[in-house]
Amino acid sequence: MSLLLRSTLRLRSTPAVRQAGWTAVRTLTFLPTYVTESTVVGARGGHLTTKRGSLDLRLDVPKELGAKGGPGTNPEELLGGGYAACFGGALGAAAKNLKVKMGDPTVTAVVSLGPKTPKGFQLGVELQVAGTGLEGEAFEKLIKEAHEICPFSHALRAIDVTTKRV
Repeated sequence: MSLLLRSTLRLRSTPAVRQAGWTAVRTLTFLPTYVTESTVVGARGGHLTTKRGSLDLRLDVPKELGAKGGPGTNPEELLGGGYAACFGGALGAAAKNLKVKMGDPTVTAVVSLGPKTPKGFQLGVELQVAGTGLEGEAFEKLIKEAHEICPFSHALRAIDVTTKRV
């Protein structure tokens, strides 16, 4: 018999949600260590804030997606920054697990967005890793272990993710 820990997060009950009679529940299969909350008003051309106030960002749709562009960020840049930071942390944990000394890594996430057949869009990510001080098989083992640790890698298994040493 297995024990399933469940945590539910409910969407705020806004007038539109109450009027429509919607109930949104997300059931987790794990007990969270950390929970955060981000809100976007106005979708890709809107405004993003976090509950704790750490982010307050303008969002703009890039020219490549048919808009006028602008100085604001977009979901792909936010995903790239989050993934790069998380993977960098996973590299540190992987080096510790493998008992190897590693330099201070620099991780760049190149996020690609493109059309998906028959409709919609798909993502691809290339993680460029520099500064580990490791090469060859030692580097490959480190990368493999980091992907096993990194929650972004787990969440994004359905997209094309490649990693290369730069």
